[in-house]
Amino acid sequence: MTTADRPPGPRTAVIGATGFIGSHLVAGLTAEGSGPPAAFNRAFPPVTGGRAAPGLAAADVVYFLAAGLSPVLAEQRPDLVEAERALLAQVLEALSAQGRRPVLVLASSGGSVYAPEIAPPYREATPTRPDSAYGHAKLRLENELAQYADAVRAVVARLSNVYGPGQRAARGFGVLPHWLSAAARGEPVRVFGDPHVVRDYVHVDDVTRLLLTLRRGAHGGRLPAVVNVGSGAPTSLSGLLDIVSTVTGGSVAVRWERGRSFDHRGNWLDVSRARAELGWQATVPLAEGVRQCWARVLDDLARVRSVPTR
Repeated sequence: MTTADRPPGPRTAVIGATGFIGSHLVAGLTAEGSGPPAAFNRAFPPVTGGRAAPGLAAADVVYFLAAGLSPVLAEQRPDLVEAERALLAQVLEALSAQGRRPVLVLASSGGSVYAPEIAPPYREATPTRPDSAYGHAKLRLENELAQYADAVRAVVARLSNVYGPGQRAARGFGVLPHWLSAAARGEPVRVFGDPHVVRDYVHVDDVTRLLLTLRRGAHGGRLPAVVNVGSGAPTSLSGLLDIVSTVTGGSVAVRWERGRSFDHRGNWLDVSRARAELGWQATVPLAEGVRQCWARVLDDLARVRSVPTR
């Protein structure tokens, strides 16, 4: 069957299409052969004057991946927290006015919404009791979404620490791009807090596969209301440092820093629901994923150095 012969799939909209996860999802949707999704970002908002943009109004599946927040920004910029909540509320109000009840997939945080006093791994049924501004912000989005059960079929995807090639070393986002960028420049990596604290790292390609799987179940399929998306395996900061050292070809200089107020205690996710209900599990080994990231960092650095200066 050629691409032209394939039956049309669900019409899709991606809010946050130029972000790290969003850009990978747009590429994955386009590669499936049903045409590119309606893509929205700050320059092309999904709602104007209270009305859904055409691509949003017609969508059967909407991904809300607006990821302008990080744990650092959530602590320091409550205005950004409110802006993200307001954007979701605008999208939900606009979709409610359409009366079509599309699937809406909300990217939340499996690493920050669960009660920290409960021992991991965290299941979807684990009580939510965030202890950081970031966790509160994400849970507030989940609660906002729950109020629109008549307007959308809601799926909350609680993501663990997503990483992969092309992730920018932006403030407050992702330890790996910061570490690898520092290593490429010959600088020490900064490790905040206890090096034995564990996290759950999941490759962006695996996350994209999960998001695509949710789309395929949009037409009459049974979708989970909440699903954890992670590797299901704990990795300590010291263990991650060992992998980075091996991948970069030598020992990495480390600058030890005090823990920050928003640094969550050790956590990882139980991903058995995704496996049982969606047939999904993470497949990219962490060492292989770090090798991919390192290769991309070196390529980017070589491109920058090859640009002639005036």
